[in-house]
Amino acid sequence: MILKHGEVFINGHFEKQDIQIEDGDIVNIAFSLEGEEIKDCTGMRILPGLFDIHTHGCLGYDFSKSEPEQIEEMCRFYAKNGVTSILATTMSNEERQYHRAMGYIKQTMEKQRTIACKGQARIEGIHMEGPFFGTEKKGAHDSRYLRAVSQDLFEEYNQLSGNAIRLLDIDPVLPGAIPFIEKNRFIQEKKAGVTISLAHTSCTYEQAEVAVKAGASHVTHLFNSMRPMLHREPGLVGAAFAFGLDAEIICDGIHIHPAIVQMMFCAMPKQMILISDSINPTGLPDGAYTAGGLPIEVKGGKAFLEDHTLAGSTITLFDAVRNAAMFGVPMEQAILSATYYPAKSVHMEDRIGSIVVGRRADLLIVNDRLELCQVILNGCPL
Repeated sequence: MILKHGEVFINGHFEKQDIQIEDGDIVNIAFSLEGEEIKDCTGMRILPGLFDIHTHGCLGYDFSKSEPEQIEEMCRFYAKNGVTSILATTMSNEERQYHRAMGYIKQTMEKQRTIACKGQARIEGIHMEGPFFGTEKKGAHDSRYLRAVSQDLFEEYNQLSGNAIRLLDIDPVLPGAIPFIEKNRFIQEKKAGVTISLAHTSCTYEQAEVAVKAGASHVTHLFNSMRPMLHREPGLVGAAFAFGLDAEIICDGIHIHPAIVQMMFCAMPKQMILISDSINPTGLPDGAYTAGGLPIEVKGGKAFLEDHTLAGSTITLFDAVRNAAMFGVPMEQAILSATYYPAKSVHMEDRIGSIVVGRRADLLIVNDRLELCQVILNGCPL
């Protein structure tokens, strides 16, 4: 198949190019390609498939409690909504359930690698959000399931997952956190370790600096579940800017005011990573649900615990990209922050997140209003 006459997103900007797809891969990008099967993309823009590195679930399911068949159903939902790659995100949970979750995600990943699972977003690994948090900034995590920092527990979870943990969240002020970060941080030369993210913490700027020097390189949902940035105590938000940390941001217009979203994209554009932080009611109507073992209520798309604590979002990552553009973020910047930058943050930019010859043909066709018109997954239109 050849996609012709489209504006293709390459190296951070749009170019008039054609794309040739064979056996699920991009085999050529050039002007005026010809072939038997042509898809006319005149007036359209072609984007890389989106990569959501922080999503807990959708359609009533979540990665902490769902079996492989339900996980596959979630992956079909993501794909239909323009998200072609994900990190399955777990959260603090009862021990036996955590064990099952790691095993079920592993099973699904193995099936996706060995069998052509048509129409499913690919699970590229696991984002482990919790249980290494304190109670002060636990957010929507159930305090019964928070744990002390433990190398043995992490290695147990990672083994159960088939060494699939790619992103791990930790509160850097907990006892043992800094040695843990030093031991497990990603080492580029060895291609080993995990991306360590600072999260659910009341740490100061100075405490964050210590964690960064130990090897932390990421911040989970910037501004949320952390101390506010003040002019004399910039906290973790200020540290993210000063030390060049990759910083997730939930762009639903609820967790972060649009003006702050725009400000952060101006301040640190190459560090911003759009995420959904979606929870199990995503894709379902308003109502009463349970997430992370806690009762929540969804009204007008807003998900709250009984004490009115925000409990994740109900948007997709494609919604986040559209929202960012609507909030004043340049479209190209919003796209990079949902494709290349998340892939780079977890050291997968050589595999996904951009339109390059030799990569898997995971592509989105959108119109000039950034409305999703067609998803191409593994070279197959959905």
